[in-house]
Amino acid sequence: GLKSMLYQRLDTYEQDDKKWQNIAKLLAKNDGEIAFKLANYFINKSDGSRAENRNIELWLMQAVRLGNHKAKVILARIYFDNNKLLAAKKILLPIQSNIQALTLLIEISLLKGELKEVAYYVRMFEKRNEIVQKEKYHKFQQKLERYGVISSSTADTKIDCLATIAPFATNIHNLEYFEKLIASPNLKVLKPYICFSPVKYISKIELDCQHSENQAIQCDESIWQNKNALINKRFIAVLVEKGGANVNSGILYIDSNDTEEVFFHELTHLLGFIDEYPLPKDHFRCSSVQQSMFSHNIAILPRLYQGSRKGIREKILNELPWAKYISSDTSLLLETSKGWVLETLDESPDAVGAYLAETCSDKNFVAIRPLKQRTSLRYFEEKFPALYLKLLADNPNKFLMPHFIHNVLNAESKK
Repeated sequence: GLKSMLYQRLDTYEQDDKKWQNIAKLLAKNDGEIAFKLANYFINKSDGSRAENRNIELWLMQAVRLGNHKAKVILARIYFDNNKLLAAKKILLPIQSNIQALTLLIEISLLKGELKEVAYYVRMFEKRNEIVQKEKYHKFQQKLERYGVISSSTADTKIDCLATIAPFATNIHNLEYFEKLIASPNLKVLKPYICFSPVKYISKIELDCQHSENQAIQCDESIWQNKNALINKRFIAVLVEKGGANVNSGILYIDSNDTEEVFFHELTHLLGFIDEYPLPKDHFRCSSVQQSMFSHNIAILPRLYQGSRKGIREKILNELPWAKYISSDTSLLLETSKGWVLETLDESPDAVGAYLAETCSDKNFVAIRPLKQRTSLRYFEEKFPALYLKLLADNPNKFLMPHFIHNVLNAESKK
C-alpha cells in the first residue's frame, strides 16, 4: 500500500514543502494529474530562469505522455510562444475537438498563413463554441470576425480625413498590437490628416515578403489590386513579424518590435516629411539638386552661389516650403572667398532658417532643414515640432505620398 500512503501524505503538506515536491515527483511517474500539478507549481513560482523553464517543460511533457489534455494545451502554448509551431501542432492534433486546442490551432495556422487550415479549424471552433458557451471563446470569435478571418456583415464607417489608411497584420498578436499603436495618444496631432479603417488579417504567404530580419521590409505589392477592403483607401499599412520599418510610396511597413514613436515617424513620411538622418547614397533624392519642392522639411539645394546676396536669398526662399516663417533678419548665406555658401549659423535655437541636414550631401549640393533642433525625423524619441504641424496645415495635400495603386502598377511592371 505504499502508493496509497503517498497519496495520503501528499495532501498533508503545502506545495512549497520539499516533502510535497518529493512525493509528487514519485507519483508523477505514473499519474498525469500529479505531473500536471507539479508543472503548475513550477509555473506559479517561475522567475523566468532557464532552470525553472526546464522544470515546467519536463513535467508538462510527463503529463502529456500520461494523457493529460490540459497539459497538452499549456505545453503547446509554450512551444507556440517560442515559435516551435510544428511541435505545438503535433501535440494539439490528437485533441483538436478540444476548444482550447482549436483556438491555438487557429492561431498557428494564421501565423503560418495557411488559409485552408484556418477555415477548417474555424468551422470546428464555431460548432464547439455553440456547445461550450463561454465568454472567453465568444470574445475570441469576435476577434476573428473583427480582423476579417471570419466573414462578418460589419461595414466600414465613413471617416472624414485627408487620407484613409488600411492596416493589415499577419497574426492575432500583431493584429492586437497594431490596434494599440493606432490608438496611441501620440497620433492625435495627425488626426485631421490621416484616419484608419479597422485592422484586418492578411496571410504572410499572400504577402510573399522577400527581406531578411535586418533588411527593410519588402513584400509583393501586386497583391493589393482589386481588394474590397481597400475601396476608398489611399494608403496601406502592414505590420509583419520582423524587418526594417519603411515607407514605399503609398505603403507603410513596420514590424512587431516597432514602438509608437517609430510608427509615428513612418506616418509622417506618408504626409510628406523626409528623414533628417542620412539616406542611402543611391537614394534618388540624393542624386542631384531638386527640380522643385518635394517635402515639407527638406530641400536639396546648391552649396555655393555667385551674385548679389539679395538676389540669391530671394532665389533660395522660392525653393523652401517654410520660407514664410523665416525672419528677414535671419541669415541664410555665408560670404567666402569662393562665393556665397548656403547655411544658417549662430541663430537662436528656435529661429527658422536654412540649417544643414544629414539627409544627403555632395560637394555641389546640401540638404537643408528649417530648424536647428533635433526632431523626430532624426531620432524617433524626439518631438515632432510645432512648426512642422504648421507646414502640414498650410499645404496638407502638397507632398502626400502617391496612392497605393502606384505601388501595384510598379510591382506589375517589374513582373
